[in-house]
Amino acid sequence: MNVRAWLNTLTLTCRTLPIVILYVTEGCNLRCCMCSYRKALPNELTLVEVESLAHQLSQFGLRHIVYSGGEPLLRRDFPAICAIFRQLGVQQTLLTNGLLLEKRLPEIQKFLSGIIVSLDGATTKTHNAIRGVESFDKIVEGIRRAVGSHSQVSVSVRTVLQKQNFREIREMIDLVKSLGVRKISFLAADVLSKSFGRDTRGSVAPDESIALDEAEVVEFRRIIDRLLANNRSDFEGGIISETPEKMYHIVEYFEALIGKRPFPRNYCNAPMVSAVITSTGEIQPCFFLPSYGNVREKQVDELENNEQAQQTRKKVRDYELERCQTCVCTLHLTPLHALIDPC
Repeated sequence: MNVRAWLNTLTLTCRTLPIVILYVTEGCNLRCCMCSYRKALPNELTLVEVESLAHQLSQFGLRHIVYSGGEPLLRRDFPAICAIFRQLGVQQTLLTNGLLLEKRLPEIQKFLSGIIVSLDGATTKTHNAIRGVESFDKIVEGIRRAVGSHSQVSVSVRTVLQKQNFREIREMIDLVKSLGVRKISFLAADVLSKSFGRDTRGSVAPDESIALDEAEVVEFRRIIDRLLANNRSDFEGGIISETPEKMYHIVEYFEALIGKRPFPRNYCNAPMVSAVITSTGEIQPCFFLPSYGNVREKQVDELENNEQAQQTRKKVRDYELERCQTCVCTLHLTPLHALIDPC
């Protein structure tokens, strides 16, 4: 039971932070068309600073740390970071592009409860075109090794849907099954925010090369219609993380981008139960909303309850922010869910 997390969902005060997404680095070894992370920043958190942060978060009720980036496995001291959080009894999940997974799996698998691998195509050609590097075969082998490692780590795949890969949804499902992966999730590509370094740290593809055009949106809806007709057991069995409604939500997002309908209603209370901490210590309510301080300057519990943080939670609760109304990645915990299991 987590009474403090339950209270978080009912008020603007943050009493605990059970879920944190930590950018281990902004360095990345791929060159994705929808993201500008390339090189590590010169002032990223040191191992000593991460350890201090970990103890702060633990005291503030951290239960689940999710490592993101950039590519976390580029940090040579990543196993040491994992060891710190294991000593504090924190559940750990790795978000990775998978390119170094086969190489570094022996060092890290004992620390992790979950590995989520980004895979953006069912074929070498599609994936490599999106990711900008010849990487598909290496990533698939890394997934295969992780699944076959006989550890307790849950391995899943995440695919960001866009112009170049939306026709491969069923093939993606078949691919993850063939690899022994038990879950795949789908997100729409974000073209409206400046998150993930878009237009600030490197070049990204123009929006029209990522978003679907009118004819493609019509085709995409038909693909989802067929998916529901032919793959219902994959929804019911949990192979596909999203519900049918959420898959249509992705369709509606792309329809909204071309002005064919309003953006579908989002439900999110991520800032009430989680936070994103960047590789330089900026703390944000989610991937897409601005920072309200830096953990190098003040304690986490103080930052989480400053005026800007509380006003952000109010605006998210009241659905006032345009960024929330057009968001592609939301988190919503009911008060009961937060009370029972916020992670």
